[in-house]
Amino acid sequence: MLHRGNVGLEVPAESAGQPKIVISGVAKVYVDPRTGAEVEALCPVNLSIRAGEFVCIVGPSGCGKTTLLNCIAGLVAPTAGEILVDGRPIGGPGRNRGMVFQEYGLFPWLTVEGNIQFGPKMRGTPLRELVAVSARYAKLVGLSGWEHRFPSELSGGMKQRVGIARALANQPDVLLMDEPFGALDAMTRDRMQDELLGILRADRKTCVFVTHSIPEAVFLADRIVVMTARPGRIKGLFGVPIPHRRDRASPEFAALYRTVDTLLRDEAVEDRA
Repeated sequence: MLHRGNVGLEVPAESAGQPKIVISGVAKVYVDPRTGAEVEALCPVNLSIRAGEFVCIVGPSGCGKTTLLNCIAGLVAPTAGEILVDGRPIGGPGRNRGMVFQEYGLFPWLTVEGNIQFGPKMRGTPLRELVAVSARYAKLVGLSGWEHRFPSELSGGMKQRVGIARALANQPDVLLMDEPFGALDAMTRDRMQDELLGILRADRKTCVFVTHSIPEAVFLADRIVVMTARPGRIKGLFGVPIPHRRDRASPEFAALYRTVDTLLRDEAVEDRA
């Protein structure tokens, strides 16, 4: 069975069984602390995400992409609606959801090993296990041999690998990523995209990934969610039928890029109007 996104592109219907994440009628209104005025960040959003699925969210700046991601993380409470993970409502942050931020968010006084171990250490994991955890995830992200370096000694791409390893060390079911490669140069970004897919295949996770980059979304995602300008709602939902490893120069890649780009350009025109 197939269902259609708002733009008429057919995408595969979700497989039988309970989805990993269910977003039901989620809306968010912020209050400006200076004026008391209400700012509507999200219109009601409805979306289901399968276990093991990689979903990319794209949209104009300020459309509520990060707000939606923070709601899934439990860092922000929706004004309306609810989010379920494995059928249970989110009541706040939890170890079943790991967050990777654009600005790395590493502790500068801790080494690579210390940053990776931070979450398990806070849960009281014994020292011997901590060493094994940090060694495993340092190797997974290609940082074996760098465990005793500090963040100031690392490149941007290496810092982001530490951020990913730190999130994975908590063994979350869901990985939430907020423009994690946005500050990297183009060559490093492409390499990190390849490495992320390898990591997720080795350590199977459900991933929700926010990006401004259409090529990044087409390269990574199983499905792409396109959002409107604020207040954000889902404007289009696209399945990506191109098998991995994807060729960024292929006609199929270019065709899907043009479709998403056209939708976003149309949205920009409507927003200005």
